[in-house]
Amino acid sequence: MVATLSLDTITSSGSNITVDATKTFTVNGSLLSAGSTNILYKTIDHPIVEADVSGKSELIVTTTPGSPRDITLPLVSVTGADTCIITVVVSLNATGTQSVRVMNGASEAWTGYQNGDFVKFCVSNGIWQVLDHKETYYSSRYLAADLSIAAAANTKLITWTNISEIGNTWDNTNNKLVTPTGMNGYWTIHYNMASNSTSYFQVVPYLVIGGTTVIKFNVHATWDQAYMGQGGPNVSGHYYATTTEAVEFYGSNTMPNSGYSAGYVVAGGALSETHFTAQFNRVY
Repeated sequence: MVATLSLDTITSSGSNITVDATKTFTVNGSLLSAGSTNILYKTIDHPIVEADVSGKSELIVTTTPGSPRDITLPLVSVTGADTCIITVVVSLNATGTQSVRVMNGASEAWTGYQNGDFVKFCVSNGIWQVLDHKETYYSSRYLAADLSIAAAANTKLITWTNISEIGNTWDNTNNKLVTPTGMNGYWTIHYNMASNSTSYFQVVPYLVIGGTTVIKFNVHATWDQAYMGQGGPNVSGHYYATTTEAVEFYGSNTMPNSGYSAGYVVAGGALSETHFTAQFNRVY
C-alpha cells in the first residue's frame, strides 16, 4: 500500500524536520539528498545532469585537464539548474595543448589550464552567466640571438626562445602572440629591449597589436638627437585586444641614415637580454 500525504504547509515545533534514514525525499520528482552542495571529481568528460544539480544550491566540479577535458553545462530547463550555482575548477596543471573547457551546448564558455583556474556560473535571465573566473594565459620569451637593424629602419623581432608558455598563445611560425580564439580581453605586457655596447639606445622597442602600432618612441632627425630623449628601452602596458588581434614585437633604429652606421644591434641570446612577459585576462 502506498501512503499519500497532501499538505499545503509542513511545520515543526523544533528546528528540523526529520525524514527516516531508510526513506528518500523527493521534490518535483527529483531526489533531495543531504546537504546543499554537491562536489564531484572527474577525470573524464562530464555532461552535468539533473541528478548533479537538483536539490542543490551549488555544484562544484573539480577535474583534471585533457585534450581537452569537457565539462558541459546542463540546459537551463533542467530541474534544479536555474537555482544552482555551478563552479568548475582545474585540479592539475595542464601540459602541452591540454586544457579544461566548460561547454554551453556546442560553444566554448570558458577554458582553464593551471591548477586553481576556475569559473563560476549561474542562470540569469534564462541563460548561463559567468559570475567569476580565473584562467591562466601567460607567455615569456627572450630573443634567441642578436639582431641588426638598419639605420632608420623598423624591424619585427623574430626567433624567440621559450621561457614559459601557459595557454598556447604563442604562434612560433609567425612570431606573435595570438589572442585566444573567440575571446576578448586585456594583454598585460612588459617588453624589454637590450642593445650591445656600441648601440646604446639607438635601438628602441615598439609594440603592434592587430596591425596597429600602440606605443613607439620618437625617431629623431639628426645624429646628435638620436642619443637623447628616447625614454629608455622598455614598453609596458595594459592593452585591450579582440580575438582577431595579435601582439607583435618590433624594434626601431633611431639613427637617421647609414652614414653613421650600417646597423645597430638588438641584443639577444640570453634571458637577461631582449625579452618579454605577457599575460592575457579574458573579459565577458
